[in-house]
Amino acid sequence: MTISIKDLCTGLEAGTAEVLQRATPATAELLRWWFGRAPVQARAGLNFSPAQRRALLGVIVAHELGIGRAPPPGALTVPLRAGEGRVRVLLALLSWQLLNQHDAQASGVDDPRFTRHLMVVAPHPATHERLLVALCGQPLPGGHGARDFGASDWVRMAELLLPPHRRDTVWRLVCASVCSGTRIASHAADEGVIAITGGRLDALECLARWPQLMVLDDDSGVRPARARGFSPCAWRAQLHRMLATREGHGLHVVLAGR
Repeated sequence: MTISIKDLCTGLEAGTAEVLQRATPATAELLRWWFGRAPVQARAGLNFSPAQRRALLGVIVAHELGIGRAPPPGALTVPLRAGEGRVRVLLALLSWQLLNQHDAQASGVDDPRFTRHLMVVAPHPATHERLLVALCGQPLPGGHGARDFGASDWVRMAELLLPPHRRDTVWRLVCASVCSGTRIASHAADEGVIAITGGRLDALECLARWPQLMVLDDDSGVRPARARGFSPCAWRAQLHRMLATREGHGLHVVLAGR
């Protein structure tokens, strides 16, 4: 019998959805926080839109439960147009991966579905900077690259993204892991990395060394100049070839829209 994502998620507001029983405890906790009736009502206007909800549930159910997923190395394509809150979805997906990996590691479990090796692809410079602000905050005057994490979207949207007792865990991981540009290659990845790239060759070389990975790819339709000889299309084709060798130990999510 084939079960659909809609069937699995019916009853999320009331806490009776089947997905809550099938998912990991960390994922179930996040789903209750994001979509449960009481938290949603308490947050008033700070909630996920229907399009954002569909995007999140589609990726989580497909990857974690294996329902509706394209066979490797196919990417999970999320139809989310510009202006529909891609950054909010991206931060929620990062929270999902980071919390699950943290809990699995704390329990001594090696769960290949979850990783702390994460890469966000933003080929357009304006999108690249927007993501840095979302993850790390605004640059500090005279800070030589330092940023004000208190001004990041992680903190501004804390009430939506994470239950209170989970925030410090995720924020600590994020502050220790985010890097971009030429710093990606030199970042110590043993304890985790969240790399923001425009689609550089050296970023692909780093991905090839990571045993498990998740790539979040902002395909806005804007076509910037080539990065070190790679067009965005060529970069993604190379990424697909690399994921094909991972036997499913990788996730490529494309936020697509025009």
